[in-house]
Amino acid sequence: MTPKQKELLVRALITDRLYPQAGEYTTLKAMRRRGWTTQEWSIGRETVTLEGIEALEANSKPIEIFQANFRHLLLIKGQPVAEVLPGQRQKMEKLLADTGL
Repeated sequence: MTPKQKELLVRALITDRLYPQAGEYTTLKAMRRRGWTTQEWSIGRETVTLEGIEALEANSKPIEIFQANFRHLLLIKGQPVAEVLPGQRQKMEKLLADTGL
C-alpha cells in the first residue's frame, strides 16, 4: 500500500463522499482493481470495502497519529477515531509513548 492509498482510505472513512484531485484518480483506480473500493471516480465511507479496511489495518501501526491533508488523525488499527487538535500533536505523541497507561 502506498502512502497516497493509505491517505485516501483514511480520508474516505471520515467523509461521506470525496472527489479526488487530478493526480489521485490513478490511485483510486488502482484501489478499485485491488478490491478496496467499489467506485473509481469518488470514494467515501460507503464505497470502502471490507478488503480495503483490512488492508488499511494491515499497513498501519496499532496506534498512530496520521496526517491526512492538513489534519492530524489518531488511528487505532487503521481506523480514524479522533482528530488531534492543532498544536497538540507533540503532547499526544508523548501520551501515546507513555507505557505506564
